[in-house]
Amino acid sequence: VVGHTTATECTILWAAKGPSTSWIEFGETPALGTRVDNDADGLRPYDALMHRVTLSGLKPGTKYFYRAHTRAIDFKNGYSITPGETLVSEVGSFTTFNPRAEETSFLVWNDTHDYQQTLTGLHALSSQLPHDFLFFNGDVSNYVDNEADMVGLYVSPHGLPYAQNTPMLFTRGNHDVRGRAARTLNRYVSVPDNRYFYSFRQGPVAALVMDTGEDKPDDHPVYGGLNNFAAYRSAQRVWLEKEIQKPEFRKAPFRILFCHIPLWWKEDEPLSTCADAREKWHDLLVKAKIHAVISGHTHRTMTFAPTKAHPYYQIVGGGPTLENATVIHAQATSQQLTFTIKGLDGRTLNEVKLKA
Repeated sequence: VVGHTTATECTILWAAKGPSTSWIEFGETPALGTRVDNDADGLRPYDALMHRVTLSGLKPGTKYFYRAHTRAIDFKNGYSITPGETLVSEVGSFTTFNPRAEETSFLVWNDTHDYQQTLTGLHALSSQLPHDFLFFNGDVSNYVDNEADMVGLYVSPHGLPYAQNTPMLFTRGNHDVRGRAARTLNRYVSVPDNRYFYSFRQGPVAALVMDTGEDKPDDHPVYGGLNNFAAYRSAQRVWLEKEIQKPEFRKAPFRILFCHIPLWWKEDEPLSTCADAREKWHDLLVKAKIHAVISGHTHRTMTFAPTKAHPYYQIVGGGPTLENATVIHAQATSQQLTFTIKGLDGRTLNEVKLKA
């Protein structure tokens, strides 16, 4: 998986097939030429489940090629370690982000909930749409109790190579925080600084990514006292207040927010929004002159035009079934940002055009 990518860095993640070590070869041509080991404090990686390598010092807007190496290790004890066979992946590629690019395009998936046919359909449709990156807007799973299941959910869902040649960015949905294994999620996805709220800039679009957490209050009996998302959302407000002052965000032609649970929905269905996030973030989003908030969660795609209450679009993707799954395809220049919401059959369900 080509994970979190910036103008100068890219993280590659892949599953291990037993105890092993790993490294990446990469370069600006398929000949590669540069080896990167993910050493930490003098030790090379050793893991039975996952490997990752972050490539640094890259050039903005540049295509790179890469190949992953995984070498089996028979680690009997501290004095008996025997290297085994080395598996070598196919050559993949990615292009680093370019904040100065004149245009960009990207895709948004959400709420797949491990539906195999839906994931297959999303992958097929997405391969036909031009995009610089894929944003997975939460609820990849239903809940995860066993860490052994994480690879099949987040790294290689049903064997699909859905992010082998295009960066995938991610934020959590409420189902991604459920289950005993939820606390291991950051081993299987790539987010900057192991944090699920962050920002990035690609071409004319500056994006905020924020984590709405669970969809019920922290003191709800179903959580057993293990949740503290109210404080987490408050901490994100402190971060947001500083983030929107940065020139690369403030001066972007278009400014958007990705968050799993909508901040706005139908007035007669208030439980379909994250009221706590809205109360804590909304005034800063208005101050930042956000153009659109992109969410999921409701399993029904809808768009809400700006109103006096929220002077920005609220765009919501669909759900996990073949009938209601959607791909949101965004295309931006310095003058216009267009969101086209498509069903799995390729039909356009809705379209939003924003002017700078």
